[in-house]
Amino acid sequence: MRIGYNILKLYVKIGLFCYFKKIKVVGLGNIPKDKPILFLANHQNALIDALIIVMNVGVAPFFLARSDVFKKPLISKFLRYLQMIPIYRIRDGRDTLKNNPAIFSKCGRLLSEGKALMLFPEGNHGIQRRVRWPMRKGFAKMIFSALENDPNLDVRIVPIGLNYLNAECFPDGVAMYIGKDISVQKYFDPKDLSTTEELLKKEVYKSLKQLTTHIEDEGTYGNVVVQLNNRNVDYLDPISVNNIIQEIDVTFQETPIQKKTPWYSYVLKFVFTLVNFPILVLWEKKLKSRDMDIEFRSTMRFALGVLLFPIYFGILFLLFAYFLGIGTAFMLLLVHWLINVAYVKLG
Repeated sequence: MRIGYNILKLYVKIGLFCYFKKIKVVGLGNIPKDKPILFLANHQNALIDALIIVMNVGVAPFFLARSDVFKKPLISKFLRYLQMIPIYRIRDGRDTLKNNPAIFSKCGRLLSEGKALMLFPEGNHGIQRRVRWPMRKGFAKMIFSALENDPNLDVRIVPIGLNYLNAECFPDGVAMYIGKDISVQKYFDPKDLSTTEELLKKEVYKSLKQLTTHIEDEGTYGNVVVQLNNRNVDYLDPISVNNIIQEIDVTFQETPIQKKTPWYSYVLKFVFTLVNFPILVLWEKKLKSRDMDIEFRSTMRFALGVLLFPIYFGILFLLFAYFLGIGTAFMLLLVHWLINVAYVKLG
């Protein structure tokens, strides 16, 4: 047991609790026991997607991440400690792609050892509420590498749909829907790997579309989103949302309805801003304004919070303790923390 890994995992889990209004997990019983598992999920929200999965599936999966974050030796060592594995993309340089076969082989060995892997078969992130096609073939190569060593290995694919209330905003809510596992052996034909790959990709795509809100047509995407928002749908329930999508006229252009914000939300936001203004100013002036994909905004905001809030609370505690006493300092920080939690959960 790696004590440091488990302590860090607990810390991140607490951070996610404080960051999200609600974290809903459905289908934990669909994760098979004592099987090599490949978790495959849709990808809307950068690193936050991976954290939600790793913290809630009950196992410690290895997961793949873009190779450019591994460039600095110290950071690379830390990421590998977290069971992250670099994957190379054409944007990293065409000649770097020659490193991927070794990565696929390593992942195949991990599956052969009964380990769990997690990756995003869409190959990139996208904020829109849809599952992108075609699926990348990397996950199939990992499976074939494992089956090359043991053709009878019972690899299971577990599809995961991630659903956000409003992925770029804070506070937000998230629902993780875990689908029924897919037996690779059901589709595996060692004499026709290309057909096997295509069948697996289609099966994963089909499952993911059922586990997250899926708006098929990009051309009418905006119309559909407006109609769904006007109906005040619960994006944390993708099954009901997808049923509504089937019933609406996707070409109809509705005018967005402005929702009324409860009065207490304004009060909570004012108090939250007042007690946390140093960190909020840093976010607004230094980080939020930086040129970044909107999908990275939530991850950057979360990272800022888990890194700086402990320091901020520590400074406040020392100041309160010096001027008011340790008991009062503890009480004030508890009230401060409760204000933050109330804003996230009720705001």
